[in-house]
Parts: sequence; C-alpha cells; structure tokens
Amino acid sequence: MLFTIIFTAFGLLACVAAGVLLYFRKKALDNTAAMSATETSPARSVAGAGPGTTVEVKGTLKCEEPLTGEMSGETCAYYKSQVIREYRDTDRDADGDTRTRHKTEVVASNERFAPFAVEDGSGRVEVRAEEAEVDALRVVERFEQDAGGGGITLGGMRFDFGHGERTIGYRYVESVLPVDKPVYVLGAVGGDGRISAAGEGRFLVSYRSEEQLEKKYRKDARTLAVVAAGLFVFGLIFIAVGVGSAVV
Repeated sequence: MLFTIIFTAFGLLACVAAGVLLYFRKKALDNTAAMSATETSPARSVAGAGPGTTVEVKGTLKCEEPLTGEMSGETCAYYKSQVIREYRDTDRDADGDTRTRHKTEVVASNERFAPFAVEDGSGRVEVRAEEAEVDALRVVERFEQDAGGGGITLGGMRFDFGHGERTIGYRYVESVLPVDKPVYVLGAVGGDGRISAAGEGRFLVSYRSEEQLEKKYRKDARTLAVVAAGLFVFGLIFIAVGVGSAVV
C-alpha cells in the first residue's frame, strides 16, 4: 500500500511540474507573438498615442538619476542582486537507500528600479519599468566556497550566512540594465505619456535587440517543451507502476 501511494504521488507531482513548465512555455511564446505583432515606433511619437496603446521602442537607455549595482559597481537603471546557497541534502528513497542531492536556495536578494528614458533619432520617451519582465545583463557571477559563516549587506539590510557540513558554498549573481547602452522596450502608453504596465498586454524590457530576445524566448520554449514531455512520461510511468502494484 505504501509503495502504491509513494509511486502515485511522485507520478502526480511530475505531471503537475510538467503543467507548470508548459505554462511558462506558453508565456514565452506569447512574448514572441506580441513582439512580432507590434511595429517599432519613434520615441517622439509615443506620447501622442492613446493611453493603453501597445508600443515598441528601441534606442539608448538614458537615466538622470542612475543606480549603482551593489556587487558590480555598474551604473545602471535596474539591478537585481542575489546570493544563492548551494548545499547537499541527504534523504532516503522508497527502498530505504540513502541518496545525496545538490540543491540551492536564495538566501539574500535585492531588486531596484530607476526611471529611465529610451532615446532614438526622433527624441525620447520615459519608461517606468517596475512591473516589467526585465531581461537584464548578468555582470556578476562568482562562487565562493563556505568559509564557516559570513554575510553580506543588500538594500541596507544585513544577511548573515549559516554554515555547516551540508553547505558547499555561495553563488553571488547580479544583473543590470546599463546606462548609455541599447535597450528594447515593449509596453503600453500610460495616461502620463510614459511606457508602463498600462493595459493588459506584455511589458518587456531587455538589454538585447528584438531579434536576440525573440531567439531567446523561442529557445526557452523548445527547452521547456522537451523537459515537460519528459516529466509527463515519467509521471505516467510512476502512476502506472503504483496503480499496477495495487491491482497485483
């Protein structure tokens, strides 16, 4: 009976995980569809469009009050800093055998936005990206082995790290939208003439070109589809084995 419950539960969890991946696949494909359906507008013309109108602009990111990346020191209009703990987790499987897996958890995180503008040959348009799906440039990624404790300050808050036999180390990651560099924005015109999350369409901000971003989303969609299919098959096999053992 216990065998049946365990195998069926694992199978159902795998099928649920597959469903979640398919949701993110659809989201990636919806992003590419929205990008393809929207023509690029001159920055100067955006303010004259009606509120809620979906627009796409490309140009140089300008920021009057830029931020400074906490890990990188980069001048930017957005950054996201994270510290990820990598550790070993030991448990027992259905047969009572011990297994050790490599896991991760985010132990510290900080994300900040600054108002910025997209400037092209026609002029500029202001952007408020707080609710955007941001594709930022990774500028820091380093791994440090656990040295028996320590900590870091992010966003003015101190995060102290624990330590122990299970901890392998900590990965430091930071991504930014750099100032005075190319930027791509797909969003809606707000009542104040800025591009924001107004309306029900997609709101994307990326350091990549439109072509590079579409390529990334299509690649993500293919990968998610393959993994989801594998999980679904895996789940069905576990469910079949669990139900079959109950019948026997």
